[in-house]
Amino acid sequence: MTQTGSPGPQTGSPQIGDPQTDSAQEVQTVLVHIGKCGGSTLRQALEDSASGVDLVTHVRQPPIGPQYRYYITLRCPLRRAISAFYWRRKLVLREASQATRFPGEAQILAHYVSLDNLARVLFHKDGSVNAMVQGQFRALHHLGEGISFYLQDLLAAVQPDQILGVLLQEQLEADLLRLFGLCSPGRLNDNSQPDLHPAHSEDRRLSLQAQNNLRRFLQADYACIKTLDAWGKLPAGYLQGLDEALPSPPQDGADGWRAWAKPRGHALFP
Repeated sequence: MTQTGSPGPQTGSPQIGDPQTDSAQEVQTVLVHIGKCGGSTLRQALEDSASGVDLVTHVRQPPIGPQYRYYITLRCPLRRAISAFYWRRKLVLREASQATRFPGEAQILAHYVSLDNLARVLFHKDGSVNAMVQGQFRALHHLGEGISFYLQDLLAAVQPDQILGVLLQEQLEADLLRLFGLCSPGRLNDNSQPDLHPAHSEDRRLSLQAQNNLRRFLQADYACIKTLDAWGKLPAGYLQGLDEALPSPPQDGADGWRAWAKPRGHALFP
């Protein structure tokens, strides 16, 4: 199983040694590993088995052509955003193991503190686009490479029967068993839920304004999911129940927010 990926965003352009450049039109199976959708757990299971997957694409767009068949990892866009933001905050700020991997990422994470703070200002009060903040959102690893980054061009070009299956993070163990006859090799890493530590427990919650802004901002991601649903690739009711039971903050004070939810001042951000 060939794995492709990079430390930053890449396109699906042909590269030396990439099956996309091969002249032979042999059928090849591609796993589209969308970040923060349980793909690392899935890849571990596939690597330990004879899965028949020829190529894994991650943090780059998948190759497109009639010779390819695809498995796709997927997750609720809002829960994926929660997971991605706090995973990056953990690695960049709390552990500092990737503090300088992507320029500017540490400053953005330190300024906004929580995804809620960031999401609430994706649009101005009059509803217009806040271009600076949306650029900062896209500068965060895995948030810049959203579901539509992987799937928008792919779904516009392929036929429905080229999609062999979708593996949902919310039911990954069942989908692994259904599609590959495999059991999950270990516990899923899910950063969308609050920490058990009381000091970190509340900042993963999203206000209604943040949720609405994220749905609007991530509408291309939702459109990809709608296409997969229309093609019969998702369980019945999955699309309608995408954002059920999202964590939301407790009401506290006139604006419903505690002092911890306020972004910290930083010279880079007016």
